[in-house]
Amino acid sequence: MYIVAEIGCNHNGDANLAHKMIEVAKKCGVDAVKFQTFNSKELISKYATKAEYQKVTTGADESQLDMIAKLELSHKDYIELKEFANKINIDIFSTAFDIESIDFLYKNGQTIWKIPSGEITNLPYLEKISTLNPAKIILSTGMSTIAEIRSAIEILGDKQDITILHCNTEYPTEDKDVNLNAILDLKMQFPNYEIGFSDHSIGITAGIASVAYNITFIEKHFTLDKNFYGPDHKASITEDELRDFCMQIRRAEMMLGNSTKMVTHSEMKNKAIARKSIVARKNIKQGETFSIDNITTKRPGNGISPMEWNTVLGKVAEKDFEADELLMVRGMQWQN
Repeated sequence: MYIVAEIGCNHNGDANLAHKMIEVAKKCGVDAVKFQTFNSKELISKYATKAEYQKVTTGADESQLDMIAKLELSHKDYIELKEFANKINIDIFSTAFDIESIDFLYKNGQTIWKIPSGEITNLPYLEKISTLNPAKIILSTGMSTIAEIRSAIEILGDKQDITILHCNTEYPTEDKDVNLNAILDLKMQFPNYEIGFSDHSIGITAGIASVAYNITFIEKHFTLDKNFYGPDHKASITEDELRDFCMQIRRAEMMLGNSTKMVTHSEMKNKAIARKSIVARKNIKQGETFSIDNITTKRPGNGISPMEWNTVLGKVAEKDFEADELLMVRGMQWQN
């Protein structure tokens, strides 16, 4: 599982804060950090209104353009952040929200291209990405139908290395709308592509649960303080939560195992302790016939298996047995 801390614009336009967030994310155990690169005037019309969740988190007075303009990082800032991430050995990439930003990131060597949910129906944007011959495309599918996803993939080119992310574009996503089972639909509809999860729900529960669907990629918004100004902080997880998120995902991955029901090495030693054998219910004399009155099943499980019960009934004791003693019957093997 490739774990991405989505810093996005939670740095609030502060390069120093962004620098610190990379460092913290690395310590928490993620594989990569992701930013958002945009020219706010190329991204948003002056007539665009805020989403309802944005009005709740940042107020309703300013426009969406004014809000987003405060959250931009300069190209110089991002280059310096990329150099720092490379220095501490953590992957870094950024979602471009306009053609100009695609060109900037491509010029600076980006090979992972995250297409946000809002651009999945943007033909010029998708065609631009399709010309880059990128190493990896991550396609987020919030607000999308299967038909829209299929159309986007056709534009991008079906031979591309594409991971499709299940996503709900509400910040935060209510539990009833997370719909992790949609991952199964994506796996069925797009069997030739890897599937991942972009998690906008509260906390880490959905992310941990998604591991059971054998996804290969997960991203989660990350902040240093949920009370910071900005649209995404409330739906993000903090440092302690991110650390736990990574740890629990790695545990869940290990718990998935190898898809084969088998007796593990660790439990083998407990078979004789937990299982039962056929034993004498009471003292039995040599020559007596074994019956339901004088035999029973008890632990330990290193004698004759209770599965041989009907075979043992009616046989004759060839020696004396004390109560609770493991039975011995000629021609029958004890359990291993």
